Amino acid sequence: MTEIKPDTLQQQPVTEKLSDQLLYIVIKYKTALIIALALIITAGAGIFFWIRYQDTSEKEAALELSRIAPLVDLGQYRAAIDGDSKVPGLKKIEAKYGHVLSGKMAGLLLANSYYALKQPDSALTVFNRLSFKNKDLSAAALAGSGDCHTEKKQFDNAAKAYEKAAETAENTTLKAQYLASAADSYLAIKDVKKASDIYTRIIADYPGSTGAILSQRALWQISGQQ
Repeated sequence: MTEIKPDTLQQQPVTEKLSDQLLYIVIKYKTALIIALALIITAGAGIFFWIRYQDTSEKEAALELSRIAPLVDLGQYRAAIDGDSKVPGLKKIEAKYGHVLSGKMAGLLLANSYYALKQPDSALTVFNRLSFKNKDLSAAALAGSGDCHTEKKQFDNAAKAYEKAAETAENTTLKAQYLASAADSYLAIKDVKKASDIYTRIIADYPGSTGAILSQRALWQISGQQ
C-alpha cells in the first residue's frame, strides 16, 4: 500500500491567515497593542502544539496499526478487531486516533473486517463515519457502504453508494469498477435500461478497463435474455 502522508501542512495557511487578522487588529487599535501581541503569542503557541500533537498521534497510530494489520491479511478478522492486552485492535486504534490518517485507515480495515465476518450493519456504521481528504480513499469507503447494502439486498441504496463512489474517485480504473457495481445493483432490481446505459457508458469512457470488460459481458447476457 502506498504511504499517504498526513495533512499536517494544511495548518500553515490557517496560521498565516490568523496572523494577518491579528496584525490588522494591532494597526487599527494601537491602544490594544499589548493584548494583540498576547493573542499572537497565544495563538501561535496553540497552533504549534496542535501540529505537534497531530504529528505525535499519527506516529503512534501508524505504529499500532502496523502491529495489528497483518492479522487482516491472514484473515484473522476478529483478532484484528479486538486485539489483546498488549496490542490494541482496530476498534481501539480508530476510536483513539480517528482524527489522523493512520487512525482512519484503521477504521477502513475495521469496516472491511466486519464485512468479512458477515456483519454488514457494523461495517456500514464504520464506513458511513469515515472521512478522508484523499478522494480515492473516500471513494473506497463509499463503495464499502455499497457492498454492505448489497449484502443486505438493499440494491437501490447500493447503486447510489457506488455511483457516488465513482463520482468521488480520481483513479479511472476505480471509477469504472464502481460504476459497474452500480449497474449490477440496478440490474438486481430489474432496472435493465439504467443498468444497460451505465454499462454502455463504462465501455465508452473506460475502454480496456476491468469494468469495461465486465460491462461488455453483462450487456451480452442482457441481450441473450431479451
